Amino acid sequence: MQARISAIAILSVVFVRLLAAQNEVSPALQSLVDAERAFAQAATEKGIRDSFLEYFADDAIAFEPAPTSATARLRSRPSRPFSDAELRWEPRTGDVAASGELGWLTGPSTFIDHTTPGAKPQPGNYLSVWRRQADGRWRVFIDVGSQPPQAVTFAPGFTPIDFPSRYRGEDAQATAAASLLAADKDLNARIQADPAAAYAEVTIGASRLHRNGYMPSVGREQIRAWMEQHGKGMTASTGAADCARSGDLGYSYGTLDVAGEKPTRAAYVRVWQRNASGQWLVVADVMQ
Repeated sequence: MQARISAIAILSVVFVRLLAAQNEVSPALQSLVDAERAFAQAATEKGIRDSFLEYFADDAIAFEPAPTSATARLRSRPSRPFSDAELRWEPRTGDVAASGELGWLTGPSTFIDHTTPGAKPQPGNYLSVWRRQADGRWRVFIDVGSQPPQAVTFAPGFTPIDFPSRYRGEDAQATAAASLLAADKDLNARIQADPAAAYAEVTIGASRLHRNGYMPSVGREQIRAWMEQHGKGMTASTGAADCARSGDLGYSYGTLDVAGEKPTRAAYVRVWQRNASGQWLVVADVMQ
């Protein structure tokens, strides 16, 4: 009996250590989280426009829904102090490629227009794709957000995405990027026939689907259910895709058309991560 208790105790310790290792924030990911938090702090000091210009890469893109220069669009807008336009956000989950130069983050955001009498806080759910520059600084390449009907909840603090079985292959970046582009095109081709089934094949328990007017769908089953209810009549076309040097993490974007009484054309941004067998899986999908 004592031996059995001891064995159970040992297994419990091993399990706790494995769980801790999975949730451990690597130095590269911590540096990205620190950059995002510094960015959010800068917004309270300089306002939205000026802090975004400081932390966005020169080649950062925005969507209208076609990709356009994010910095040019920012420069065309007036600077507003934080006391007029308050934007707060916090990174809660995300990841960084094994090669350390590409990563993504997501979390809750809140916007308040203090110049409008009686304005209420507007909840949001942002997602950002970051690239490490030649000088070692992290800068935003893509920043997209959705407007849920109420505040989005996350686990306290920051928790790396639960993505098991990570890719450790040695594909050249060009080869990996080509396979990611093919995966995105394949998903878009299958969406038209059966969006729920198409997403079920490329999502995991931690995958996130962000759509305006809805709370985030998290996990394969929630995403499948959302697509069964809202995905009919949806078609998508790939614009571009790229990945990290390590071939384990990347992004894609394109256009999404939704049929119905009020046909809609929008941009989508997807973050993909690759598992040990080489399959690209969607960990975040945002329509803007």
